[in-house]
Amino acid sequence: MRFHASSARPDGAYARPARLSLLTAPARSVAGAVPRVSRATLFSTLFAVAAFSGEARATVAMLQPARIAAANEPLQITLLYSADDAKPLTVVVPPSIRVSLNSGEQAAQPLELTREPGVPGTLRLRPGQFRKVRFSAAWPQSARGEVRIDPVGFDASPALVSINRGPQQEAVAQAERAEAQATTPAQVAATAAVVDGPTGDAISPPGDSLSTMGRGVLAHLSYYEPMYFAAGHNGDTNARLQLSFKYRLRIPDDLRSKGLVDNLYFAYTQTSIWDLSAASRPFRDTTYSPQLFYYVPDTGWKSPFFTRMGFAAGIAHESNGKADPDSRSINMPFIRPTWEFGDLAANHLTVSPKFYYYLGTSNNPDIADYRGYVDLLIKYGSPDGWQLATTIRKGTKHWYGSVDSQFTYPLAKLLGSAWGGYLWVGYFNGYGEDLLDYNNRQHWMARIGYSIAR
Repeated sequence: MRFHASSARPDGAYARPARLSLLTAPARSVAGAVPRVSRATLFSTLFAVAAFSGEARATVAMLQPARIAAANEPLQITLLYSADDAKPLTVVVPPSIRVSLNSGEQAAQPLELTREPGVPGTLRLRPGQFRKVRFSAAWPQSARGEVRIDPVGFDASPALVSINRGPQQEAVAQAERAEAQATTPAQVAATAAVVDGPTGDAISPPGDSLSTMGRGVLAHLSYYEPMYFAAGHNGDTNARLQLSFKYRLRIPDDLRSKGLVDNLYFAYTQTSIWDLSAASRPFRDTTYSPQLFYYVPDTGWKSPFFTRMGFAAGIAHESNGKADPDSRSINMPFIRPTWEFGDLAANHLTVSPKFYYYLGTSNNPDIADYRGYVDLLIKYGSPDGWQLATTIRKGTKHWYGSVDSQFTYPLAKLLGSAWGGYLWVGYFNGYGEDLLDYNNRQHWMARIGYSIAR
């Protein structure tokens, strides 16, 4: 978030402008008072804490830094001091502030940022005036990928910044400076292509990340396939449970890299059918699927026919871990293009066919008759609303195949913002819901449950 003041006074303090421009991702609102400008927007975008000097009141706010930063440019954090009451105010500005950086494989690292030169340690603000004070420090060499900035010793919301160490970092730095000096929406938009990349999504699509921050493994870990638990009844009562994660082997210096090693993932998905009608309630069958693949959520290819195109290619293994004669396994090299149509922040369509071939099977050599060679995934919905995802398979013989539909809706919209995850409603009809019974038709089954990721 950046504020652009239109007038300055001789003492360096700024008169409050008639309109403020909010240009970057908002900060979480926590507590306190805010200036009387665009109140609804500011409460959701700016953290404020009240500081008192006599009867006068000051608001001290930390503005969000740039979302993408060049590694050769210093980290800069801006504090906004403002006098909200009808009396003059004296504010003491510290010579430095401290933050904690969390990223990659490194432990939390403290960093001290010094106050910009020429700013006195004491500010005298007239009623209604505000003053921005910048603090800066060089990025540590160990900072990689996405970094979480946690304030230390002062109460403000953490900020997320993606560090670009690639060859375009100088262009990123120039774009950030141009955006900071922009005074019109057109000027801001002109810098977006450089800062965000040609598609506006330089890192990953919304909802893809399991933990944007963390130490060690968590910095590389994200969701892969949907994760849910749901139960239903049609003759028998059973449940379906799926867990799925992917691990990025290497976080590149240039976050927009399309290189093979920079976008290599290992994934693991486990899907179980749980027989709740049997006396001992055993798991009827479980499919274990490790995968190794190349994946980019946005290839950068442009077309008037689609908004964004992603691509994945690799090899997958599926097996049920049973001994003969119930053992089932397959090995499949695959490619998976993904096209998205429409506004990615609102309701939009996703079409993602997965093409594969069988390199080896165990006790199921005719699986292609029932499963075919293509999984066609079609999704429609919005990131913060309902979504319907349907996977269609067509076997090579007769009308063998399957339909697997999953409807999800955010629980936060049903039960309140304290809730995470989604209401999950699923429908399956056909062959191959599990590997054990790949050649037995599963009459339709509807289930309802809870989803962590979709």
